[in-house]
Amino acid sequence: MGPMANLIPDWHFLRPAGRVIWAVLLLAIGLGIAFYLMKRPKPDRRATWAECMSGAVGVFALMTLAYAIIPSEYINFSDKYLQWDTTHFVFRTHQDMFGLGIVDWPFSMNKQAVRDIIVVGIYTVFFGLNLYMFSAWQKRGTDDAAAVAEKPKVSRFGRPLRRTRQPVSVGATNGGSGGGAE
Repeated sequence: MGPMANLIPDWHFLRPAGRVIWAVLLLAIGLGIAFYLMKRPKPDRRATWAECMSGAVGVFALMTLAYAIIPSEYINFSDKYLQWDTTHFVFRTHQDMFGLGIVDWPFSMNKQAVRDIIVVGIYTVFFGLNLYMFSAWQKRGTDDAAAVAEKPKVSRFGRPLRRTRQPVSVGATNGGSGGGAE
């Protein structure tokens, strides 16, 4: 029995970035499921133990993908395939800034620093998404005041109550037209 076949085609960077691509794909599927569950109304009954545990495992899996696997695999990809290390520079000290010849760069920036800045951006995006999803999950199922006002009132037996009769205007008599000769 040989190693597992790599399902990603051998184009330019796709195969070396395979683990990053698979992790992002799994995260997108998990987030799609979470957003679908957020659109459903909150049930009236309390959650069971099994529902809470499956939700906790799902959240743990998404956080592991977002905060551990994707940044780590991106660092591995940029180190091994892109070869972004401390020997490759974006710009160096005293190099002409923006090609204008007016000002020089006061410091050097290597590609490893760029890699780290990208990873910090990945963490920032996932943290913002995490905060949004926690807030949206807590707010799911809350109706606005207009939707609550439109719901018919029910009796203690669960049947809808009758609507109250509209007050009769002063000019109307016996429900007729009010002005005809008979």
